[in-house]
Amino acid sequence: MGVFKHLFCFLMCITCFFHVGKAEDTLSPPVVHSPKKATIYSLVLPGLGQGYNQKYWKIPVVYASLGAAGYSLYRYRFLMNEKNTIFKQFYANGGEPTAQDIEKRDDYRVNRDFSGIAFVLVYVLQIVDATVDAHFYKFDINQNLGVGLSPQPGELFKLTYSFK
Repeated sequence: MGVFKHLFCFLMCITCFFHVGKAEDTLSPPVVHSPKKATIYSLVLPGLGQGYNQKYWKIPVVYASLGAAGYSLYRYRFLMNEKNTIFKQFYANGGEPTAQDIEKRDDYRVNRDFSGIAFVLVYVLQIVDATVDAHFYKFDINQNLGVGLSPQPGELFKLTYSFK
């Protein structure tokens, strides 16, 4: 339980870091939102770029995904090493492992490799997410943008859209 307590405190500190000094000053020039800064933040610490983009709800998603992939990597690595230790004992005693044991160890190895790939993919995707989100930070999505489906007699399908 202590790990979750520390993780929660860490995430709260990151959240507070981005809210300090947010008072509006009418005389200061507008602050430019930098995609480069969001990318560097995400490279240094996962989730920090999402915090910079003020998408705080994404930070727990990033850490949950990295945690799940990391735990899976750790678990399958442990199980594979355990099987390898058993195999060493078999060979030291003049025996051989069964084909099922070898297949199980190979499954652990494949799952370990996929877990490592998943960890790297989540890490890279959170960097890409922060960068793309920073590019669209000032993008205006107003209520006048709409898509509608309006079938007419004699028409099978008609799609309309409007920009007002």
